[in-house]
Amino acid sequence: MDDRIRLNVEIDPDNGKPALLLTNALGADMSMWEHQLPAFREHFRVIRFDDRGHGGSDVPDTPYTIDRLGRDARAVLDAAEVESAHVVGLSKGGMVAAWLAANKPDYVEKLVICASAPHMPPRDMWEGRAKTARNEGLAALADAAVGRWFREAFRHAAPETVARIRAMILATPAEGYAACCEALGEMDLREDLTLIQTPTLVVCGDQDASVQPAKAREWVASIDGARMEVIRNAAHLCNVEQPAAFNATLLGFLTA
Repeated sequence: MDDRIRLNVEIDPDNGKPALLLTNALGADMSMWEHQLPAFREHFRVIRFDDRGHGGSDVPDTPYTIDRLGRDARAVLDAAEVESAHVVGLSKGGMVAAWLAANKPDYVEKLVICASAPHMPPRDMWEGRAKTARNEGLAALADAAVGRWFREAFRHAAPETVARIRAMILATPAEGYAACCEALGEMDLREDLTLIQTPTLVVCGDQDASVQPAKAREWVASIDGARMEVIRNAAHLCNVEQPAAFNATLLGFLTA
């Protein structure tokens, strides 16, 4: 990275297929995409990475911003020697992907924004989560996060999957989580959206309490030609809760 931090990156071998960059949610590492990899690898060369402050990446003690996280994503593509890629991001990752498409458009072939919004107030909510993470650790936040990420029916039907995701949240460094919360509290991409000219798909779970479909439509209202698809019977982590529908929706768009 240009500020000399180390990111944990996984780059598939060059197979002659188009590149696909996956960007992650707050409190998640690259393993959040496990349900997508077999289907996506049939068509793409997949590139994944852990955001700064998450997973196996460094945890710098400096302020994080969406601009900074977006430049990290660009640097990952540079490191992979990929001139451009399809970019898929979920939640915070959707905001990072949108930043990249708006500010470094040559890097983005097609854009998929999932379970995300261009502005996520109130700021004091994010500051409160950051304070809790630093003072009490992720154990104080994990159960609430799982409650937002999955419907109750799914939590009962797939306890092993939910336990794996909860463990992923708990493994996130507290400072990295807190610093990203602060970045989300300051984020406002609404004025950047008219800069996005790449083909764009917006995806949202129909029961996502964090980013309800009406909120997700803010992307579509401002990005020329963007369209939206709603995943039924899914909350925030719609890629985990309904992987078959999620994969089919994205592949239909990305391979068209």
